[in-house]
Amino acid sequence: MGFLGTKAGPFADLTLIISIASFIILCLSIVYAKRKILSRHFRMARIAMLLLIIAFTWMAFRFIGGFYSIVSRLTALPSLAVLSHVVIGAPALILGIFLAFDRMINKTRYPMRTVFLLWILALFLGIGVYIVRYILMTFPPR
Repeated sequence: MGFLGTKAGPFADLTLIISIASFIILCLSIVYAKRKILSRHFRMARIAMLLLIIAFTWMAFRFIGGFYSIVSRLTALPSLAVLSHVVIGAPALILGIFLAFDRMINKTRYPMRTVFLLWILALFLGIGVYIVRYILMTFPPR
């Protein structure tokens, strides 16, 4: 039992909180970008990405550990939610790292907005996975 009062463990709860916190930090970095305070924008974006990398570590560990279970029930709602989160979240994370740490992507509005929208979608899908997996499900998935 996690500290948020669901069936999730403490790492799942912590990952959810870190993901939401990193999104809030990224939104604050956008405010700095709009105000043309780019050094703070870049610093905040990097902090958000580092937090997300920490959260990703636990999510990847859980995904790899439950891969057979996910694939064996491919059409079940929890599996579809997880796979959707992975398909959207992985590119969002990789592209976000490239943008935040100045690798291979021109920092213009369109790539940044695209990655931001992917990140929003991945966050909502991740929250959905948490809700389906730890709140709605009445039986253990394994």
